[in-house]
Amino acid sequence: MFSNAYLAATQREIEEFLPKKAAYLSCHFSSSGKGLSNLPQRLPEDSLLLVDDSMPVYGHETALVAEQLCDLVARFSLKAVLLDFQREWSAEAQEMAQAILGAVPCPVAVTEGYAKTLGCAVFLSAPPADVAIGKYLSPWLKQGVFLELAPCGLAIEVTKDGCKKAPFWAQKQLSLYDNKLFCHYDVQVLSDKTAFTLVRTGADLAALAEEALRLGAMGVVGLYQELCR
Repeated sequence: MFSNAYLAATQREIEEFLPKKAAYLSCHFSSSGKGLSNLPQRLPEDSLLLVDDSMPVYGHETALVAEQLCDLVARFSLKAVLLDFQREWSAEAQEMAQAILGAVPCPVAVTEGYAKTLGCAVFLSAPPADVAIGKYLSPWLKQGVFLELAPCGLAIEVTKDGCKKAPFWAQKQLSLYDNKLFCHYDVQVLSDKTAFTLVRTGADLAALAEEALRLGAMGVVGLYQELCR
C-alpha cells in the first residue's frame, strides 16, 4: 500500500522487511562524545537518514557531525538527510543545521522552525485531517518538502460560541469520504452543536501520499511500525 513512501525503521527492521524506500531511524547526538551515535551499518541505496535531537545538540562539534554525515552519504548513496529536530528552537541547533547544510552533498531537510530561517528544504510534520494537502504544502514547495505521513483523527465541535478541536481516534471506519482532505468523516447535528469526526485510514494516507508527490513533494516518510504493522 505504501510503495511510494519511505518507511522509517530500525536497522533490524530495514534488513528484515525493507529492501527499498527505507528511512533509517534513531541516529542521534552522542551522550558520550562530540558527534553522532547509533550510525547505520547497512542501508539500501537511495535511503533516507533521520537525525533526531533526542539527545540535545548542545556541546557537539559541527565539523565532526558534518564529516560523519558526509561519510554516510558516500558509503550508502543516501538520497537525503532529514534533521528531525523536535526540541524547542536553539541557536546551537540552528548552527548545527547550517553547518550540515553547507557540507553534506545531498539534499538536507529540517523541521519547520529551522527551515523558515535557513531557507532550506523542510521535513514537514503530518497534515491535520481538516487541511487540504495542496494548501498545506504550498508555502514550502519552492524550498522542497519531505512530508511526514502519520495516522490522524480530529473531532470538531461547532456551537454558537465558536469551534473547538481535539484529537480523535475512531474504533470503526467512518461512513463518509472527502476526496480533497483524503479522510473519512461523520457529521452529527444536535440542537446545540454540530460535531464532525475526521479520520485518515491507511488507504486514505496512501492516496494522500500519492497526491503530495504529484504536487511536487520530494518524498513522503512514515513510521514502518505505524503504517505497516
